[in-house]
Amino acid sequence: MAGSSYILQPIDTQKRVISLDILRGLAVLGILLMSIQSFAMPPSAYLNPTSFENLEGINFYVWLLSHVFANEKFLAILAMLFGASIILISQKAKKEHLRSGNLQYRRLFWLLIIGVFHAYLLWYGDLLVAFSICGFFMFAFRSKSKAYLFRAGIIFLVLGSVLKLLLAYSIPFWESGQFMKLEEEVWRPSAATISYQIDHYTSSWERQMLIRVPEALNMQTKVFLSEIFWKVSGLILLGMAFYKKGALTAKQSKKYLSKMAIYGIGIGLPMVIGGVILDFHYRWDFELSYFYFSQFNYWGSVLLAIGYCGIIALICKISTRSIIAKSLSYVGRMSLSNYLFQSIICSFIFYGHGLSLYGDLDRSAQAVAVLVIWVFQIAFSTIWLSYFQYGPFEWIWRSLSYGRLQAIRKID
Repeated sequence: MAGSSYILQPIDTQKRVISLDILRGLAVLGILLMSIQSFAMPPSAYLNPTSFENLEGINFYVWLLSHVFANEKFLAILAMLFGASIILISQKAKKEHLRSGNLQYRRLFWLLIIGVFHAYLLWYGDLLVAFSICGFFMFAFRSKSKAYLFRAGIIFLVLGSVLKLLLAYSIPFWESGQFMKLEEEVWRPSAATISYQIDHYTSSWERQMLIRVPEALNMQTKVFLSEIFWKVSGLILLGMAFYKKGALTAKQSKKYLSKMAIYGIGIGLPMVIGGVILDFHYRWDFELSYFYFSQFNYWGSVLLAIGYCGIIALICKISTRSIIAKSLSYVGRMSLSNYLFQSIICSFIFYGHGLSLYGDLDRSAQAVAVLVIWVFQIAFSTIWLSYFQYGPFEWIWRSLSYGRLQAIRKID
């Protein structure tokens, strides 16, 4: 048993759950709708769209659609699928009378290392570090019942929400000037701050590090402990529950999946739209929008993600043979590679070691860039997987996790 993780083999490509791959493909493509904004513009523009450039005409509609339908929704799907993968490996090990603990911890450790390199060398908004750390702690819940996992997931999500509200309630007790300093840092940076950010990101890679390293460190410490840990952990637990329920693998009944879609979207969508209406009504007031109105998308994104999963699972029950389904499944089988390729491509487009377009492309131009990258990633994934079993970064991750080189060429 001590070395059982070495005996436990990777899941055969012919036995993959296609609904999970399709969901991964949809999520990794969808997440680019928001991440490109972090690559293309100062960080404040992600949280407060009125803080940089104009928000009129087509730029407004691009922002509105991406915020309502994408912001945090595809991240939520990826987090739930990450929880599902923990259960999937554990169940496979149990079926073979083996233990998966050593393998799972090595898998999480190497994902952490990949995430650290990604965050500090390419993009401060990395998700892999958060997924690996949260997965390390949530692994302890793998044997719990579906009901327990649902309750625990909701508790973690509630804790994340409550912490943000408690921070808001504490504002009157802050030291003088601390509130205004935070507002300038995350919400309405001065012209000098924006100029500083643009200057560094359009400079050499070494000079970018002067601004990227502090931003990545802040994301992985203060922001992670106060916000990210709670939401990602909650979503991982929900993903475990939905996987055990058979909802993510399209094994649940059409009635159950329809309820997921109807309630998730029916409640989540009005909630997110309500938050947007309040943001504009109160002119994106920092205290109200950042601490209070953000709660609408915090919870709405969870519900919409569940709704999206319900729709995809329903479609998968009918057929997975369409060109769209196959294309998404190919992207999903290479989700880690495609996620990292997005950063490589976007850093080249926007940063100084490439085309230096940081701060130059408005949201409508960013949307065109997203479409081009989508087409490339779908085509590349399809071609690559006609020759190989795994994506390049999946192969590296698997080889490190299993402690030996994995066969990568496709076996006819």
